[in-house]
Amino acid sequence: MRIDTHHHILPLIWLDVFNNITKGIQLPPGLAMPAWSVNSSLSVMEQNGIGAAIVSLSAPAFSIIPDPQLAAKIARGVNQYSATLHDMHPSQFGFFASVPPLTDTAAALAEIKYAFDELSADGVVLFTSYDEIYLGSPRFQSIWAELDKRAAVVFIHPIQNMNQTTVNAFLNPSVIDFPHETTRTAADLITSGTLRRYPNVRIILSHGGGTLPYIATRAANLLGDIGLTNQSATEFLQQAHQFYYDLALTSYEFPLELLLRFADPERILYGSDYPFISTRSIEEQVAIFDRLELNHTVRRDITHQNAQKLFPRFGSVKKPTSAMSLFKVDVNS
Repeated sequence: MRIDTHHHILPLIWLDVFNNITKGIQLPPGLAMPAWSVNSSLSVMEQNGIGAAIVSLSAPAFSIIPDPQLAAKIARGVNQYSATLHDMHPSQFGFFASVPPLTDTAAALAEIKYAFDELSADGVVLFTSYDEIYLGSPRFQSIWAELDKRAAVVFIHPIQNMNQTTVNAFLNPSVIDFPHETTRTAADLITSGTLRRYPNVRIILSHGGGTLPYIATRAANLLGDIGLTNQSATEFLQQAHQFYYDLALTSYEFPLELLLRFADPERILYGSDYPFISTRSIEEQVAIFDRLELNHTVRRDITHQNAQKLFPRFGSVKKPTSAMSLFKVDVNS
């Protein structure tokens, strides 16, 4: 049985805005939104032994909405939708609350409080940067203070930095830029002192932490050698090991081997990245993971027990029931 901590939804309240803003624009493959419904999520979950999913809105989220008031309104609607989805399928869906752009501090704080206090959100999803400002910025410290006070789970998802130039027509941002964006914001959280100041926040990095497991030792040592920080290499790496790492698009032999050597197995979580990758790829990655020679405890921790510790209301999640016997209603209809 698996608990999926990287599982996206596309509510109509957000999708309508996206379609209106991009109307008349020929979006390249990988940037157009995939088809999604509640039923399709339930089907993928059943096929891959996923008992529960903590759902979230993916990039570009609200970065495409120029009106701050509209962004806050759509964030509220997405969160109410997500809470309804949980109410309809309480044992199968939890949710990371969406937050208006952090550059609008008052709106972001208001939505965080509403999502936790009124909707019982399981955590929040933040993006790696807002208006090219990464998450360790002094501008966002009041956000982190609120999340720390609540010992919140924060799911960090990459988003395109508007300053980036696409390499070529084949390499849209999600292919190679997203992992680097995750690494940039993770390193920013470490070197800015944000992780130390707010130790109660539990942070999940998408996609196996991007490139962080590969370059963490380089960064840790180079920062000290050049004299850019007072942190020792050991201190940098200790903080890097505090993150949780999901397996979305990482369950291939070589990255899995690296991540299992770099991260504490108690801080690795299953993630599918549905519906932004194909069901075939999800099934392939599940099969690769299942073939790994892991002891029972490590396998159990990664597939579901680590997630159950972060999200206690899913502590009794069972294997998914056959889709034919599920009460399935598409709340998008």
